[in-house]
Amino acid sequence: MSQHDVKVQRWLDEADAAMSGDSESRRDVLMELQSAIMDRVDERTDKGAKPDEALDTVLQDMGDPGEIGSSFLPAPILIGSHQTRPFMINTALLFAAHFVLVIGATVAGKSMGPGDLSVSPVANPSLISMFTRALTTLLFDAGLMLGLFALTPRLARTFRLPRLALAVRPDRRRCFEGAAFVALVLIAVNFLRHDLLALYIPTTDGARQVPIVGTGIQHNLLFLNVWLILVVARDLLYGQLGEKRWTLWFDLVTCATGLFALLRVMAADSLIDLSGAQEALGPSADGIGAVLNQVFYLITFVGAALLATRVMRRTVRLASFAN
Repeated sequence: MSQHDVKVQRWLDEADAAMSGDSESRRDVLMELQSAIMDRVDERTDKGAKPDEALDTVLQDMGDPGEIGSSFLPAPILIGSHQTRPFMINTALLFAAHFVLVIGATVAGKSMGPGDLSVSPVANPSLISMFTRALTTLLFDAGLMLGLFALTPRLARTFRLPRLALAVRPDRRRCFEGAAFVALVLIAVNFLRHDLLALYIPTTDGARQVPIVGTGIQHNLLFLNVWLILVVARDLLYGQLGEKRWTLWFDLVTCATGLFALLRVMAADSLIDLSGAQEALGPSADGIGAVLNQVFYLITFVGAALLATRVMRRTVRLASFAN
């Protein structure tokens, strides 16, 4: 697909996202819009304009694609029929990420997450209680996703939010850059963690280094290393070979390994340990340690949720490959 075709398709995708109605009605409108765009581009190129410049001018003159699409087939109060499948897929992904954290909290025997946003464990786990919790979680996630699907198009049209383009194929340069970055993280985690995650307390001789890495990281370092090594290998494979069925499987295994490692870290008692700084910090050491623990816990929580979502996305992608 040429850059010219990509620009037209993105414009049509935005118009399609603002439409309601069935797929046949939307397809007819999109064909009409595409025909109108190409006719205007041909008129400008016949007058001597360059194709890319002509297309940019025509798309600008056409106006906002969301407004154009909604003028043909106005969107319903909540979501249109064409949004049903994306709504169900995204709700399933959110539910999977949410319920994985519920299971992790239940296994760990403590809430996972920051403050009021924490995911609480299932009290007295049984088949009935797990089913009830799954049902309430699904209803909550469906309601949240319904609100997002209903509000996002309106907010995008109101504030003219830019559309994020999805790459048709993996960007080799970004894949290799990602592999290099994760490799540096791998080196830092293994050889520099006590230097990077440390307090330097002034003394009469200069400064004393007090490592603050807790047992949650120390005891799970092997699992974190395996995950990071897999991430480096995955990015190199994607950069060299692109998306194939077996690279998707490799990515799925990588994400599942990372999810396992992060859930183990979250189940640990301490991510940051300031016991070695009690003498220098005094009574404030416990408070500072609690704050740092919450910060690192929140980062781990978000990472686990993102990995759970990626696992489901890769599963859906593999299913589409099978078909």
